[in-house]
Parts: sequence; structure tokens; C-alpha cells
Amino acid sequence: MKEIINPGTPVAGPYSPGIKSGNNLFISGQGWPQESSDISEQTYQTLNNIKKIIKTARGKVSDIVATTVYLKHMEDFKEMNAAYEKFFMDNNVTEGFPSRTTVEVSNLPRPAMLVEINAFAVLE
Repeated sequence: MKEIINPGTPVAGPYSPGIKSGNNLFISGQGWPQESSDISEQTYQTLNNIKKIIKTARGKVSDIVATTVYLKHMEDFKEMNAAYEKFFMDNNVTEGFPSRTTVEVSNLPRPAMLVEINAFAVLE
């Protein structure tokens, strides 16, 4: 049985922000479409969107086991990586970070987006 998880985060199309099946939580790609050219801010806020979905499913940030990061510009990797680490550290994940793949893409759903992140969590 699946449960749709929607804390009211914005979506750019016909999809659910999260789908819970058993203790597995599949989180659709999230972004921060606000006008900001700061990759650190966009990364942190994107991860906060993911956190809202996880909390709505009665989970926590430490339940995230994998992420995929889509960067509009790979030269933003260092700043994105620092914000990504800060987010997890701020949420008491100091070791055992999720597995991650990072790729550069030619475009993202909204013009202002510099990063999109999807995640998979196993809720305890």
C-alpha cells in the first residue's frame, strides 16, 4: 500500500512530492525556485523541502539513505557540497551521510533553479 506525502511543497507538474510504501519514502526532485543566484542558499533550502516531506511522513533527516543532486553548473559543486554537509550537520547527521550521485544537467524545471535534489529514505 502506498501513501502520498504532500506537506504543501511546490510542484512543477503532475507528481507527488513523496510516496511512502512500507517504511520506504521516495522523494521527488525538490528545488528552490526563488530568485537567488546563491547555490549555497538554494541547496540548503532544497534540502529543507526534503526535510518537510520526511517530517510529514513521520521520519527524520537521518533516515535519508540516498540522494541524487542535479546541478545546472558543475562549477557550483564545491559550494553545493559545503551547504549539503552543513544541512546534515545542522540536523545531527555527523557521520553516515547518505550515498549520493551528483550530475550536471543542461536545464532544470524553473529558470531560477540552480539545483534539484531527490532522495530516498528508510523510515525507522
